Amino acid sequence: MNLISAGFSGFALGGSLIVAIGAQNAFILRQGLIRSHVFVL
Repeated sequence: MNLISAGFSGFALGGSLIVAIGAQNAFILRQGLIRSHVFVL
């Protein structure tokens, strides 16, 4: 598996997860992972 193949598979996996859970939920998960909370959920 070369670098381009690994990058493409990661991009495809990320895209499929965003489609599956929705863009707004992906934003909330990303903000939680970087610990940048605007308010308490």
